Amino acid sequence: MHLGSQQASGRAPDSEPVFAFHDPVDLDDGQQLHPEALEKRILTVAPQIRDCLIASARLRGRVQTDVLLVLQPGVDPDDDHESAIGPAFTAAELATIRRILVLGADRDLPPERLADDRVLTWQHQILEMAGARLPGLGADPDPVPRPDERVPVEFAGDSAGVAALTWGQHEIWQSMTRQGNWLPLGGWRPLEAGTTVEAVADELAYLHTRFPSMRTFLRFDAQGNPHQELLSSGSTHLEIYDAPPGAQAADDLAAAISDHYQYTPYDLRTEWPVRMAVVRQNGEATRMAVAMHHLALDGGGAEVMFRDVAVRASAPPNGLQQLQQTQWQTSPAGLRHSDRTLRHFTDILRVMPTPTFPPSDDPRRPRYWSAEYHSPALRPALAALGERTGADPTRVIFAVYAIALAHVTGVHPVLFRPVIGNRFRHQLADVACHAAQAGLVLLDVADSTVEDVIDRAGSAAMNALKHSYFDPKRLNELIEEIGRERGAELDIASFFNDRRATTMTSPSPADAEAPAGSATPHPAGPTTAEEFAKARAAGRFEWVQRRNDPVERLFLHVDEGPDGLSLIVEADTRGMSPAQIEQLVREIEQVAVEAALQPNLSTGISVS
Repeated sequence: MHLGSQQASGRAPDSEPVFAFHDPVDLDDGQQLHPEALEKRILTVAPQIRDCLIASARLRGRVQTDVLLVLQPGVDPDDDHESAIGPAFTAAELATIRRILVLGADRDLPPERLADDRVLTWQHQILEMAGARLPGLGADPDPVPRPDERVPVEFAGDSAGVAALTWGQHEIWQSMTRQGNWLPLGGWRPLEAGTTVEAVADELAYLHTRFPSMRTFLRFDAQGNPHQELLSSGSTHLEIYDAPPGAQAADDLAAAISDHYQYTPYDLRTEWPVRMAVVRQNGEATRMAVAMHHLALDGGGAEVMFRDVAVRASAPPNGLQQLQQTQWQTSPAGLRHSDRTLRHFTDILRVMPTPTFPPSDDPRRPRYWSAEYHSPALRPALAALGERTGADPTRVIFAVYAIALAHVTGVHPVLFRPVIGNRFRHQLADVACHAAQAGLVLLDVADSTVEDVIDRAGSAAMNALKHSYFDPKRLNELIEEIGRERGAELDIASFFNDRRATTMTSPSPADAEAPAGSATPHPAGPTTAEEFAKARAAGRFEWVQRRNDPVERLFLHVDEGPDGLSLIVEADTRGMSPAQIEQLVREIEQVAVEAALQPNLSTGISVS
């Protein structure tokens, strides 16, 4: 079974990994993992398992093993099946496990499918391990919409070639493979009256023609390392769905198409990075649905794309396109730049506290939980702190978040990784691709006032910006190397993504010590303790999802809302209990409000 593909470009890469179903896999200690024998041992030690499948392969120098389980009728999929099947593994085999999945629960795959087509299921799992074919958001909607027509769309653009992934591409690809999810971007929207199907097809052709990221596939070498192939031309299809009359019918169909696009697995070797459809009524295009995988685009790239599409820009794009980025990143200048950043990271990795997240006292199954907290009080509290201290929004939110996280985990200094757009770099400002990377912050919050931490957050934010453009493969190596030296696991999977318009985009021209931020004007908010108490009482917390498919250890997103800020948190309950997850978002609000009302408020954290 080949990880490369000839379907998309008419040729395969020069070398590609080849695996055969149930072939033995060589382990690092000279032993071998025999998948079929291991499956039999699992069924012997765990009678609650009706069937199982082992997918194991050596990729990028490391053996990885996924275990797919089919449970006996009536067995709870959220039971601790890891412990139940553990005795079937040798220590060397156990060390290779990447993921244990329950079919029909963790993974949208009917249990009967395993008996019907074991080889195809195994192939798909190997492709997922390699990062070539990734699942979507979850179970596909029922019924799945079927297109009434597929309009062919031809396109041709400038440049072509094969290269390694850019730093930004590799970083998001690592996230996609860790999470087993192609991290869809997109949705649906109404179209202006009179829009024709031909006009939408022209827009799809324009996307592929103008933007190299829309003409790019993944290719894999013999070790399973990914490369990108940019094609100069190709063809795709615009899908057409006919809806009965009425706005609600069109909305419902567009939403179902969007869901189907986002839930359907993506083969990054054979599928163009954009899926597009229109809903047609009486011959007129009334709705559009679009989905793109995250490897092709980040938030900054989406803004560039929307701007150019709106005016049908025809002048050559500015900045370094993907293949040019790779060329610079592998040049002596690019390597020196990455090395400077990695020296900064090395300083942090050598002194960061371990563990970053003490073991939770309430781990759950499903293991990964996400929640959303809408806070009418947080935005005015942050604004008041910024006005009093003269600090920009990034500095303020860094400080408040770090104090709240230390309160919840008891760990300080506080380490987290802010997502940096990197669009302030002039060579990336107008490029429609994935350029965002995560910086690294270690912020001291002990024996201080909130104002002290806000002041320290200035240099921390500036350093995060300055050191946010680097080779992520080298960072992985550094983490392992320094972890071995320290005899500790260095867990830096704590991410912070401020998605407001003020976020980490550029150094402030007025303040060289901190990133820019100018808050969007909003109606006057609470200013007194009584008004803040009323605003806090209107906050809304809800659990969004619980799943065994992994997310990062902790990922917090900050979004603007019409009447407040939304905090969206995803976490591993082995590192943060459900109570701590809820406590974190409420603590962020509480720290901000109390500090807004009381100057020189102590952080309440002591070194001793």
